[in-house]
Amino acid sequence: MTNISSVNTSVSNETVRKVEKKPTNSSTSVPEEKSNKSPNTTGVVATRITRLFHQAGVTTSKYTKLDEDVGKKLARRRHVKKARQLSNLEKILEKALELSIEQVSDESIDPDWFYSFIDLAENIFSETMQEIWGKIFAVEISKPGTFSLRTLQTLKQLTQRDARIFQNAVSLTTKMKGENSPKILIGYYRKPSFMTLLGLSRKSQQLNLAEHGLPYPDLLTLMDAGLIFNSEIESGELVPGRKNEWRSSGDTFQLAPRRSGLFLNYYKFTATGAELAKLVSSTPAPHYMEKLKLLLQNDFELS
Repeated sequence: MTNISSVNTSVSNETVRKVEKKPTNSSTSVPEEKSNKSPNTTGVVATRITRLFHQAGVTTSKYTKLDEDVGKKLARRRHVKKARQLSNLEKILEKALELSIEQVSDESIDPDWFYSFIDLAENIFSETMQEIWGKIFAVEISKPGTFSLRTLQTLKQLTQRDARIFQNAVSLTTKMKGENSPKILIGYYRKPSFMTLLGLSRKSQQLNLAEHGLPYPDLLTLMDAGLIFNSEIESGELVPGRKNEWRSSGDTFQLAPRRSGLFLNYYKFTATGAELAKLVSSTPAPHYMEKLKLLLQNDFELS
């Protein structure tokens, strides 16, 4: 059997000397620079890895000098996990108690919903998301049935980045009077006519949402999360002259088609997205509304 020592001795001393005598040039200086930085970089990464795992109750003797049996390690892991879960619930409770609810229903909260909420909420660690879960619980207590278990399951999968993207999307939403589901209007479609066939008139007029903080990759993120539907939606044909009232954050306007053959284009929030949108503080997007109205006034009366 060939062992490690025999393999090591297969390289002659003459070969080693030849390698050592190679002239230093620009190509060999790069590895030297990397080798100088590597130990420091490795040390920083190792420290971060160790610290994060330590927060989860996991340590290793390589860095902590601890040599414990498996039973003690498991006990420490369980203790840290349960302590952090309890801390998460306490913080969410505090967030819920901070909210002021004006109207409260006499209906009791569904116990199945409550314990499902607890099981999910105990694993919410970020402060931003804890605040959202606190709002959900306060609203659900005041009006049971506001948030479905499906919405809780969806929210559990969202990261802080997803929440920021969702907040950006909510700031661009409008609702037609009498409807509950928010929409992001992006423009309209004109049924082809003789002029459009000649190329003298565009049949589709749309905004670029990326200019308003919602690029297409962010839309895909919201689609994957089940917060908006997976494709752009086209309304039914609008009745010429019929006014519809639309409301957005801080703005209300009337929209009436000037001609037949017009259809609105938009992205629509799912039922889950509509429920979660109630929790987001809607920030006005005046630049978006200005661009949208400028686009629509070509074929619509705005008031």
